[in-house]
This record gives sequence, structure tokens and C-alpha cells, in this order.
Amino acid sequence: MADNLQIHEAARTPLLQVQSLSKHYLAGGRWFNRVPVTAVDNVDFLIGQGQTLGLVGSSGSGKSTVARCVTGLEQPDSGHIWFEGVDLARLTGSQLRCVRWDVQMIFQDAVTSLNPRFSALEAVEEPLQIQGKARSERKEVAERVLKEVGLSPAALGRRVMEFSGGQRQRLAIARALTMRPKLLVLDEAFSGLDLSTQAQITNLLLDLQATHGLSYLLISHDIALVAGMADAIAVMAHGRLVESGDAQQVVGNPQHEETRKLLASTRTMEARLALRAGASG
Repeated sequence: MADNLQIHEAARTPLLQVQSLSKHYLAGGRWFNRVPVTAVDNVDFLIGQGQTLGLVGSSGSGKSTVARCVTGLEQPDSGHIWFEGVDLARLTGSQLRCVRWDVQMIFQDAVTSLNPRFSALEAVEEPLQIQGKARSERKEVAERVLKEVGLSPAALGRRVMEFSGGQRQRLAIARALTMRPKLLVLDEAFSGLDLSTQAQITNLLLDLQATHGLSYLLISHDIALVAGMADAIAVMAHGRLVESGDAQQVVGNPQHEETRKLLASTRTMEARLALRAGASG
């Protein structure tokens, strides 16, 4: 089974390698009757330089827990996470902080990573301020990354909450770009966006990947959307990887029931949207 779950075997020096990753939580009411629940169970995958892995699954499958472990927001109970060949568990202090700058996370709701009281300039330049960069440098970088994500520098003075959902995601991406990351972890970053905005953000991410050689860990329940971006897809169910491989192969010839369910759900949604469009026309 493990051999089938090695993503991108051709990538001899993967940017990210996750091996035997497991994470457990205690669930239940009072402390004395809590029971351990396995969120992630023995997960393995690789992501090569400049490549995209789509990690898909239904709600509760464990995919977001994997994302939080990779970004350091959660500590795994067992397993290893290597970034550029370095075991993150062995790093502490400044060494670990340097790696964390290289791995940035984009959340489902950009407001969770952007202070709603901030202006666009304050939100985007905050990571640089934490690093102690000069004010003039922070503003210069903020203007540059805003242009890269398709927002006008004239918007720098607007408050975060004045932007639309799609624009806030662009702000979140711009904020991440200030760190010159090597890996972006996108956790349901397209959820809540209409189809047109999803397409725009998808094209933006593909352009940024081509320009900067970025790698993506794309977390989603929408396997069809993921297939349009990813080089490989790994499917999760009940905390485990149940199928993985080339994106078009997984979508075109699904081997596991969970993969078929995700594809059927996507097709049902497409049919509903088409029916709604026809009714409104």
C-alpha cells in the first residue's frame, strides 16, 4: 500500500516529504470520559519543486489536520515532515522560524489571517514588520505583491473588510508572497467563492507558480477543481490515504469508492448549477 501512496516518485529531491504522519485528539465531554480519536493515520506523500499535490476528501477526512501539521499549527503525534531534506522536528528557534517563512498557509476565509481593522497595506506588510524591515521597504514590497495578485496599489488605504471575498483571498496571497515562500498550503481556499471568482484565483495561482516556481499543497473537497490545478491527487478518508496518483488518472479512472463519491458529488453540483442557470435564463 505504501508504494502506491508515494506521490511524484520522479522528484528525487522533494521540496516536502511527509512520512507516517499521525495525529490523535481526545474527544468527548468531561475529562474522565474522553476517548482518543484518530484524525490522521500513517499518511505519506511527496511534493516536488514547482509541483502541486491536491489532497482531497470529504469533511472530517483529516486533510485539514495534515495541512496544520505541515505548517506547524499542529504538532503530529508521530511521523516525519521533511522540508528540503531537513526534518522539521529537529529544528528549533531561529532555524525553525526560517523554514516557517518558506511555508505559508492560505485559509478558507481570508479574514482569519487578516486583521479586519487593518488597511490592505497594514495587512500585507505585517509579516515584514515582524521581521524588522524598514517602512520604505515594506511599502515597496506591498505595492509590488498587490500588483502581482491583480490589485491596484491605490487600494492600499482601504480596510480589509471593504474588499470582496475574492479580493480578500488575493490580499491573503499577497501577504504570503511578501515572505517569498517556496510552498503555499491552501486549505479550502476556494470555498465560498462563486465559480467565476474560483476560476480567477485558479489562474492567478497558476501564473504565480509559473513565475516563482511555487509548490502548492491544495486541500479541498472539490476534486474536479483540484484536477484542473494539480499534478497529482491524494484522496483521504477517515484519516488515511486511500488512493493517489497522477491527477488525470485518478479522476479518469478512480479505484476507490471514496474517490467515486467525490466525483459523483461534483457532477451533482454541476447539474444543479446548470439547472439553476437554465431557470434564471
